[in-house]
Amino acid sequence: MRTVAHLGANGGELFYVQDPDACNEAEFEISVVEALTTVYRGYQCIRFTGTFDLNGQCHRPDLALVAADCSHWFVIEVELVSHSLEDHVLPQVRAFHYGEPRNDCVSSLARDLRIEASRAQTLLKHVPRAVVVIANRWGENWRPILRSHSVQMLVVTRFQTSNGVRAVEVDGALQVTAENLGIGRYSVADRSMVFSGAMRIPRGPIQLEDESGVVGNWVAVESGLQLWVTKEWGDAAIPDGAHVRIIRAIGGKLSIRLF
Repeated sequence: MRTVAHLGANGGELFYVQDPDACNEAEFEISVVEALTTVYRGYQCIRFTGTFDLNGQCHRPDLALVAADCSHWFVIEVELVSHSLEDHVLPQVRAFHYGEPRNDCVSSLARDLRIEASRAQTLLKHVPRAVVVIANRWGENWRPILRSHSVQMLVVTRFQTSNGVRAVEVDGALQVTAENLGIGRYSVADRSMVFSGAMRIPRGPIQLEDESGVVGNWVAVESGLQLWVTKEWGDAAIPDGAHVRIIRAIGGKLSIRLF
């Protein structure tokens, strides 16, 4: 039995682990929401009922965890390890990772994030997201098999004192695989992308990879409330007036992506 001691002024309390198999999935999901809301305070945790279609098979996740600045987000499937990984879990997470989101994804995000449908559409189509399974305990081979599909896994464990005080533990950490740093517009005449000045990229010379994989030299300079990112030489091969975004991947690589 796992026991956690909370060291308080009055001698503290002992938290005893609850049987991970004693609750159903709906009850466990409540604990997951509580855990995510407490641990990931820079995010908004919402119910996510949108549909993802993969080869005609449609599946819906349980939750979404969206960064406060909308730079990235996570699609979350809450699972009990008593369910079949091969027959139940993998078909769902494959759909979330490889499938095509349907229109009800936009309406679900807009409703529960309380944002306009256009912003929800941008979040869904253009903001990096990762897929996560949060389970009630570690299942045999679950983590490596999920990782082979670029799906992360966490475990939430519930604790309770003899007086009914509850606590939750998150085992594992969410990995941000990529972030959308900002959306701007390209000017051919100026060889520049123009963004909000609050954009989180280094000022001065930077290297950006374009959609063909070619790395070019650019210079980021603030001008008033705007940030101008100008190509040092050559044609950027971006249409005039095109909306662009800059993505930062693991390791810090910066890439240009067109809408």
